[in-house]
Amino acid sequence: MKMMRVVLLLALVTALALSLPGATSLAQEVLTNDSVVQMIKAGLPESVVIAKIRSTATKFDLRTESLVTLKKNGVSDKVLEAMMAPGSAASGAPAAAPAPAVAATPPAAAAGAGALRDRDAVYQVIGGKYVEMFPTSANLETNMAFFSSKSEVVLEGRKAKHRISDKQPVFLSTYGPTDAPLVKLKPGDSNDDRNLKISSGAFMPFGGTQKMGVRNEDKIATNIERDPRGFYRVTPAAPLPPGEYGFILASGFGAGVGKIFDFGVD
Repeated sequence: MKMMRVVLLLALVTALALSLPGATSLAQEVLTNDSVVQMIKAGLPESVVIAKIRSTATKFDLRTESLVTLKKNGVSDKVLEAMMAPGSAASGAPAAAPAPAVAATPPAAAAGAGALRDRDAVYQVIGGKYVEMFPTSANLETNMAFFSSKSEVVLEGRKAKHRISDKQPVFLSTYGPTDAPLVKLKPGDSNDDRNLKISSGAFMPFGGTQKMGVRNEDKIATNIERDPRGFYRVTPAAPLPPGEYGFILASGFGAGVGKIFDFGVD
């Protein structure tokens, strides 16, 4: 009987200990759409809400109708982008620490490929982080000669601001391989600029020919894979020699002006 009493007493002590606060691990918090709306309506700063999303396990509903509902409930664009970032919809371990300010995370493809293309985005992948590249405006200059013409895309400056040391960089692009080909730019003849031949023609009194588009010799061969989120993963097929390059939105130059996501390899 004495031994039985000891056993019962130990069982009772163990049960009491487990019932005390802190004796068991608390269930892991998981953010949902309602959690975000609750924080927004409580008046928490946008930066606090984003930090909470990035540091806590989440289980978001990112269907189109759900995103519309979130927007109607006052959720800002930056908070929506944080919710749509890769990894935010997982309900496992807490998300990794946010990337440095110089890095950006591309949006998930929840809204479809069409919405992605509207974003006009190209990212360079550096050490698992995504550094957003910004397009440079360029002009189309046409030189007319006797029975011939030549048009070139002209960018200001001899060098791009975005510099790359990796000779075979990896990019994520919202554009397909024919929408924004990777090209090599050449220095201008005498001005502080970079050029790319885009058309040429010859004409006679009774006819002629005109060629439009990026020349094959100016295009850089690339390996392209479709990212599960809707992006195109673009890698030069061979190491790039030092020089000036860019992803050109060739279709825009029909109106005389367009964009190039330019960069330089040092």
